[in-house]
Amino acid sequence: MRRRSLRALLPLAIVALVGLAGACGGDDDDPAGPVETDLSGDYVLVSVTQGGITVGPAEGATGTLAVTQTRYTLSVTVPSPTGPITTEDTGTYATDGDTWTQESDNAGGFQGVGTFSLVGTTLTIDVTTAGVQVLSVWDLT
Repeated sequence: MRRRSLRALLPLAIVALVGLAGACGGDDDDPAGPVETDLSGDYVLVSVTQGGITVGPAEGATGTLAVTQTRYTLSVTVPSPTGPITTEDTGTYATDGDTWTQESDNAGGFQGVGTFSLVGTTLTIDVTTAGVQVLSVWDLT
């Protein structure tokens, strides 16, 4: 059951992460409106945390995330007791301030909502989908 849950939610978390990559809100008191941060680019996986379990390259997890201003493409492989699980996904996203929403192009159209932060070249996305929280960390290449 853990394998199925991780397999289903990991793509959502990553997709959510991409969704956050679109823009970051600025000061609402600014008459010019929010300041957008363009997070477009190619990222590599640093870590993914779900259910208190964190995996990264040291544990055999790998991943890439390509982000444009409206779309994302991701590929993530995580270890499991029965062998690696690879997830590939594409979809669209939108941001509003530090909140994001995303929708996968895959059958079932995973949807998620969360927050993000960008510190230097490190993008962190914290998303909840179907009641499951996933935290993903990516580094801009």
